[in-house]
Amino acid sequence: MMRKNIGAKSYVLPQPVFIIAAYDENGIPNAMASTWGGISNENEISICISSERKTLKNIMLHGAFTVSMSDASFLEACDYLGNETGNEVPDKFARAGFHAVKADFVNAPLIEELPFALECKVKSYDEKEWRMIAEIVNISVEENILNENGKVNLDKFSPLVFDRGSRNYHKIGEKVGNAFEDGLILKNR
Repeated sequence: MMRKNIGAKSYVLPQPVFIIAAYDENGIPNAMASTWGGISNENEISICISSERKTLKNIMLHGAFTVSMSDASFLEACDYLGNETGNEVPDKFARAGFHAVKADFVNAPLIEELPFALECKVKSYDEKEWRMIAEIVNISVEENILNENGKVNLDKFSPLVFDRGSRNYHKIGEKVGNAFEDGLILKNR
């Protein structure tokens, strides 16, 4: 096998497809798709969002937002939110076919159709780097994606992931092992 150097790129596989939602000044929900983010501390998420985005303006207005994981069954709607701008299409949330309910812990909309969401409060935003850091104050999930132990079951939920290199979406696949267990066999060699 040969390896090839492809240079320094913003390329990590897979990248979750986040749907970030906030209310505007009139209480109307707005949302955008993003793959530029991830967990950055125990109860913290970091996301890069352009300062020109309508969703960011709404987030800063209320200091709160939700981050839903895209679901494969809503691929077209989630992709649409990443291709359209709320600065030009104020009803893009509704056009995507989504319905909002107010989150329990922050002043931001949960998307009824997407079963897994983080409720977040803004901690900081760096306008130069476009980096927002937020505290995760709650995770809201639909009961039908939980297993008998109250944990999210990926056999009942199909989060989308993005492959930046091919510009394709994929969904999480089958279970292939047990974390913190399968590697223990190597410990006693």
